[in-house]
Amino acid sequence: MGRYQRTLLLVRLALVSIAIIAAPADLYAARPSRPTAVAISDMKSVAGRWSGILYGRPGGQRGQDWIEVAIHEDGTYTLASARPIGVFEGSGKVRLADGRLTSEGEKARLTFTLYQRDGKRFLRIDGTMASGQPLQADLHPAR
Repeated sequence: MGRYQRTLLLVRLALVSIAIIAAPADLYAARPSRPTAVAISDMKSVAGRWSGILYGRPGGQRGQDWIEVAIHEDGTYTLASARPIGVFEGSGKVRLADGRLTSEGEKARLTFTLYQRDGKRFLRIDGTMASGQPLQADLHPAR
């Protein structure tokens, strides 16, 4: 191996090493920050329309259950979930406890937690249906 070939090999190794070190730094920089839970102080702070995708509904397919929830200042809420086979609608009342909203009915038990990520708010609903089926939705303010 001549001097030119050794120099070329060293340059290639140096470039590969730099790429290996620099690539993960770029990947970490592109990652969204972790969401931070924010205590809900009153109903007024989350009143309004929220929408997103609902996961875990029996018979539902990932990404096909769109849900919209309207939370009112008096603690009542209405929801509608559009699916390829039709619309599911419901309503109820939430109560504020420990910085979260909770609702319990015949069909499901739900917890609403407010989060913030990169300056934007979203409402995560974690729930369990009466059958034991888990539910989850990340809802963003509807426009």
